[in-house]
Amino acid sequence: MDEMTVHDAAAALSVTQRQVTRLARAGSITIAREVGNSLLLNSASVHRMVQSSRHPGRPWSPEVSWAALALLSQCKVDWIASPTQITRLKHRLRRSSAAEVAYLARNRATTHHMETWGEGDVDVLIRGGYLAATGISAIIHVPKTAARFGLSSARHGKADGYIVDDDFDNVVEQFGMLSQNGDVTLRVVSALNPFFRTATLPIAAVAVDLMESLDTRQRSAGTRVLQELLDDFR
Repeated sequence: MDEMTVHDAAAALSVTQRQVTRLARAGSITIAREVGNSLLLNSASVHRMVQSSRHPGRPWSPEVSWAALALLSQCKVDWIASPTQITRLKHRLRRSSAAEVAYLARNRATTHHMETWGEGDVDVLIRGGYLAATGISAIIHVPKTAARFGLSSARHGKADGYIVDDDFDNVVEQFGMLSQNGDVTLRVVSALNPFFRTATLPIAAVAVDLMESLDTRQRSAGTRVLQELLDDFR
């Protein structure tokens, strides 16, 4: 795995080193490893953020992000009361690319890359209902999703899922998780989020989460499906 210092990442992103560290701790940039008090970052995740940062506009709030993903997935949106705001959002989606939507929806959750212990624990997180499966976990565990994205549903030894903030600490403690850039991606959302009392997430959410993968095939599949959803929406 190619690595990059915080200093070099800051230069690439044209931000301060403190901002880079904050992005890394929030999961927006992948931490490759920690050496003493210094972070070494995954170069691919930095370069991906460089590309996304070139898109115009301020990222949406979580509520608007989920409204956009719901609209693209033909799900009901009843948490935004203003018809004018919904109309503006629809217009924005009709003139956006997949990459632009992924950038605008980047605040949909706070992401943590965690390490856990024990054989089989990663799979239990999804099968036990601790996480709402997205990304590669949706490919593995949600029927028909693998075919939709054209990806293999074989086990990858990873877990990617959403969890509401009220449950986060309990799950981290129960599974002995550590923030060490492991194979478990926890995407933390508000307990008020409308989708996390059900097992199935909007297909557009799965797509944008796959677009954050460091795996080229997964990233390409996510981009393709999100663009197809945008094309159908127009």
